[in-house]
Amino acid sequence: MNFLDISARIDNLSIEKRAFIDGRYVSAIDGRVIEKVSPANGRDLSGLASCQRQDVNAAVAAAKSAHSSRIWADREPDAKKEALFRLADLMEENLEELALLDTLETGRSVKNYLYDSLPKAIKAIRWFSEAVDKFYDHAIPMRPTAFATVTREPLGVVGLITPWNDPLVVSAWKFAPALLMGNSVVLKPAEQSSFSILKVAELASRAGIPDGVFNVIPGEGGVAGKSLAMHPDVAGIFFTGSSEVGKKILQYAGRSNMKKVGLECGGKGPFIVSDKCRRLTEAAITLARNMFYNQGQICSAPSRLLVHRDVKGPFLERLLVAARDYVPKDPFNPLHEVGCVVSLEQRRRIDAYISQAVNSGARILKPEYDAADLPGECAVAPTIIDGVGPEDDFAREEIFGPVLCVIEFDTIARAVRLANDSRFGLAGSVWTDDLNEAYQVSRLLEVGLVHVNSYGDDDNTVPFGGVKESGIGKDKSLYAFEEYSTAKTIWMKFEPMPLDN
Repeated sequence: MNFLDISARIDNLSIEKRAFIDGRYVSAIDGRVIEKVSPANGRDLSGLASCQRQDVNAAVAAAKSAHSSRIWADREPDAKKEALFRLADLMEENLEELALLDTLETGRSVKNYLYDSLPKAIKAIRWFSEAVDKFYDHAIPMRPTAFATVTREPLGVVGLITPWNDPLVVSAWKFAPALLMGNSVVLKPAEQSSFSILKVAELASRAGIPDGVFNVIPGEGGVAGKSLAMHPDVAGIFFTGSSEVGKKILQYAGRSNMKKVGLECGGKGPFIVSDKCRRLTEAAITLARNMFYNQGQICSAPSRLLVHRDVKGPFLERLLVAARDYVPKDPFNPLHEVGCVVSLEQRRRIDAYISQAVNSGARILKPEYDAADLPGECAVAPTIIDGVGPEDDFAREEIFGPVLCVIEFDTIARAVRLANDSRFGLAGSVWTDDLNEAYQVSRLLEVGLVHVNSYGDDDNTVPFGGVKESGIGKDKSLYAFEEYSTAKTIWMKFEPMPLDN
């Protein structure tokens, strides 16, 4: 795909903005829509259905009816996986359209969607589909007059609330295992990124997923999301987003029917560089990529650099060079790595944290770049804040932008204390050539995922999820099947059989 092709295709995009309920597109019952513009090019994107409580009720009713009919829940595992395989194939066939829809809505670079994000989503669907019939139930040892099985059963109607920063990857992590376990799904995407999943809903129907099993209800989180989380017929609610909203989801579950909850929330990932690290250049390149590639809008971004003071100078020099590759540019140019932040509001929020750092006396470092290359007002250059105190707000809060806080340490024990002094615990990293140090630090870090001399290299075989205020439960891996099911024991009693001696 070249730049001229992209421009033409953007102009000719047919964007579906209605909800998808019970196998068809429908407008919000009261006709409400959301007004918004593209952060990438300012195009008016207004008209997205703003689903209200009555729309959520309709979607849940459709999902409940489909589940009660057992049309999907009782389908053989091979048949379920074949439908999901077909969906993955259809997404691959529509890859360019899905990438353009996401870039138009979120401002993230089309290159990133084409070659990273969307292939990951498709790969996740295929991985879960291939894995589901390797996820076995259990049985107790046989007894003369008793036997018991422990099986996993679908929850029923499952609500999924997904974020705007990586729309289809996170959606796939949730809807694929949910569907494969036999649930019916009602998915509420972020209002900033709904177009691609609305397209996927149509593809799911074409792939053979029955009406009512896969529903998408766009709308505002405080209305549609809350209504979904509070609904008494929803048996599980699974959310990815901020910790503040995650806490509300927990409350909604308790106030309604004590539904099962899964949360993947915020982070402030520590990236520890020891004085025993001999691969400073590799570490700097890895940090720049994982911190800045999506304008820092990644929950697991390593946004706290904890660096030993003896290597701090040379490391920051390398980091500034590596950060040049992630200066934002036109997101629709397929040669550019980084596009915009999701909205002008988000950029202002990021700028406020940077201003706070400047006012505190911290040193602001940025890579060399031409300001003329920045793609409009919804873009932020990679920013490194040096001289940060561990108690500073910008060192403790999730900024969700391309802003890295640098905190130096003199002992590795001090680094671990600084890393754990956070309300978040999603992901972290330690860079060292001392095997014992790597082992001890990875053991002591209070996070759900530790990278040793790496970052962001994990795949679908391992679980993803945090501790503390970073969430509850796991996405990815075989563990995800447990999230979207419940354990059921069946105890059977038998009469003894007399033996003929």
